[in-house]
Amino acid sequence: MTTPASDDKLAIALQKLERVFLDIPFNRMLGLHLDEIAKSHIKMSFDMTPELIGNYMFGILHGGVISSVLDMAGGVTAWVSLIYKHLDKHPMADLADILGKSSTVDLHVSYIRPGKGDKFFARAEVVNTGNKLSFTSMELFNQEQKLIARASGTYLIG
Repeated sequence: MTTPASDDKLAIALQKLERVFLDIPFNRMLGLHLDEIAKSHIKMSFDMTPELIGNYMFGILHGGVISSVLDMAGGVTAWVSLIYKHLDKHPMADLADILGKSSTVDLHVSYIRPGKGDKFFARAEVVNTGNKLSFTSMELFNQEQKLIARASGTYLIG
C-alpha cells in the first residue's frame, strides 16, 4: 500500500528522472519529449528535422536515430521500473547513484518500414525486471500510426 509520503517520494523521483532525461544533450539534439511516464510504460515523441534525415533523396529518418530513440525509450522505462521497485528500499541519493550506473547491455532493432513522417512516437514497456537486468520492448510509429520499427533491449540496472 502506498502512503502519502511514498506518493510524494515517487513524484519527486519521477520529476528527477524527467530532468535527467531533459539534461542529456543527445536527447535535446534529437528533440525528444517525454510525454508520459507510467508504471507499465513510457511514451516519447519527436519531430522530423533535416538533421535527422538519413536518406536525403526521400526524406527518410536515419536508422541510427531510430535505434537511438528506441534505446532511450527502453532505458527510460527500465529506470521507471527501477524507481518503482526500489523507491521504499533506498534513499533518493542511492537511487540516483543506481540510475547513473545503468547501461544498455543488448539492443535488437527490427526496421519494419522506412521512417517517413513529420512526427514520431515511441512507446516502451518493461517485460521483466530482476536484480541486475531489465528487459524491455519498444516500438516507433509515425503520425499516421504506421509502425516504423520494433526493438527489444536489455539494460543493466544493478
